[in-house]
Amino acid sequence: YTHAPCSLALNINPIFVLEDDPTPSRNNQLARASSLILSSIKFVRMVKQEMLAPDLVRKTPLCMSQFKALFSTARLPVFGPAQAGDEPGEFLHDKIKTFEHARHILVMSRGQFYYFDVIWPDGTPAITQREICRNLERILEDSRRKTDKEVAQSAVGVLTSEERATWAKIRHRLQRISASNRKTLEMIDSALFVVCLDNVALTDPTDIANNILAGTYNFCDKDCIQTGTCLNRWFDKLQIVVTESGNAGINFEHSAVDGHTVLRFASDVFTDTIIRFAQTISGQRVHSFIGESSAGGGPSSSSNKTHKELTKAVTAMRRPETRPRKLELDLDTLVQQDICYAEGRLSDAILQNDAHCLEFVGYGKQFIVQNGMSPDAFAQLAILSAYYTMYGRLVNTYESVQTKAFLHGRTEAARSATSEAAAFLKSWTKPGLEPSKKLDALRKALAAHSSMTKEAAQGYGVDRHLFALCELFKQENPGAPVPKIFQDLAYRILGTNTLSTSNCGNPSLRFFGFGPVTPQGFGIGYIIKEDAMHFMITSKHRQSRRFATCLSRYLGQVQDLILELDPPMITPRELQVARVDPSDNGYGFFGDFEESLPTPGSPVGRALRLNSDASFP
Repeated sequence: YTHAPCSLALNINPIFVLEDDPTPSRNNQLARASSLILSSIKFVRMVKQEMLAPDLVRKTPLCMSQFKALFSTARLPVFGPAQAGDEPGEFLHDKIKTFEHARHILVMSRGQFYYFDVIWPDGTPAITQREICRNLERILEDSRRKTDKEVAQSAVGVLTSEERATWAKIRHRLQRISASNRKTLEMIDSALFVVCLDNVALTDPTDIANNILAGTYNFCDKDCIQTGTCLNRWFDKLQIVVTESGNAGINFEHSAVDGHTVLRFASDVFTDTIIRFAQTISGQRVHSFIGESSAGGGPSSSSNKTHKELTKAVTAMRRPETRPRKLELDLDTLVQQDICYAEGRLSDAILQNDAHCLEFVGYGKQFIVQNGMSPDAFAQLAILSAYYTMYGRLVNTYESVQTKAFLHGRTEAARSATSEAAAFLKSWTKPGLEPSKKLDALRKALAAHSSMTKEAAQGYGVDRHLFALCELFKQENPGAPVPKIFQDLAYRILGTNTLSTSNCGNPSLRFFGFGPVTPQGFGIGYIIKEDAMHFMITSKHRQSRRFATCLSRYLGQVQDLILELDPPMITPRELQVARVDPSDNGYGFFGDFEESLPTPGSPVGRALRLNSDASFP
């Protein structure tokens, strides 16, 4: 990931679209954002104090090392030896840096940057939800003071959507302009996470997902400027996006963490909101598995330190700066020009992106498992069938399979286009073929896919192994031609993922998605719920809506076939304890990350002085 030269927007960063908050009154921007921030900093505390229960797959604990790089982490450039003067050396690649001692979050509104502390050094929350809400209100008020033209000319965040070498050079130029810029960029990089308050209200599911994926496109002809939410992003970090209508989602930088890790974060945060909703109904305190804390009161005393030691530690601590401050960067005309060019290229990419979200509600995991089938394999065959219906051929398909059962495990690839899948698709589309033969071919294809994903999860895949061999050869033999196996047409086809797919979700998510990995391909993220299946389909003008229609039609037809020939194999009671699905797919992780000590000194940026100051404690 860190050597990929392309833009992160639409190419690398995946997204989650969260389900609506269970508390109706929280489905507006301020309430939803403050609620998510509160639950998120509770989760930060669990990570910092190593209190997270390990993820399990059938009682097997998974590697949890990724969580160390989930927060306070940024993707930063690495240069070669410096050239003459102040010019940097050649851009080599990116690195992942984690700032262990960060205590603040970054809030973006209309392309402007704000921050405030939210935790004590040990991770204990230092702020209440009410205080968070009032901070956000003040930030929104301040961000409206700039005109649309001023915002468009100073939207530095859009630069993170550039190709990595381009952004690295511009970033270096920003740092050279002033010492203040260097401090401001460090404050941005080190933030626990970014909260993007978008000045747009959306209702259509595809519009909501597209906004989280890259922001909206809204060009003002009169002033010849961009006013969309694409200006309100920082793609190098974990971002929580909240619209004016209370829609929320997560856009995450993919180098250090994978979907399964961010899913745990999203799931725990959503569960915490449900627990707080339950408290409003019952009027009684309900225990939250994320953990309780006396927000704002001081650091946790759960350690084995004596009272005297705790008192001394607290006295030495800098009290969290919970009031918001604005960060401003000094820009020269060259940087402003770069912002204009970056926005133009990102706008092109947004307009080229053809996405469609499908919420298939005919059935879900329950029906599939009742019929003795793997839900994930079932979804994979549906995706292959939709493509086959449109184009009459089987193409190279990638499915991500997590390998986190291993220390620092990341992912392996499952290749869904098996011989059994090809035989099924031919039989499925053959006129006059007996329905029983079609179902038999389907079951064989499902079994083959399930067997393959099992092997991949256990470390028996071939993709990562071959890739590692090729990269090691290049490192040890610079400039030499790679072995013939890596020049073979079959290997080149294997590296072209026309269908890039991944299954990652649970009840906390409405959609999961990402952009296509090849210009002629589709990116398909999907979530299999108990009684529904949700798909986000993206492409570069390749009829994503039509793909969704073919997918939905197949799901209905194959259900008719199953009901016609086979009654459910498992009763509802047996379903409660059935464990038919053999694959647990998603993402994984490896890597250690740099840590940085905090830089002493005065707070960066200027304090906000607003009309509402008098009423703010």
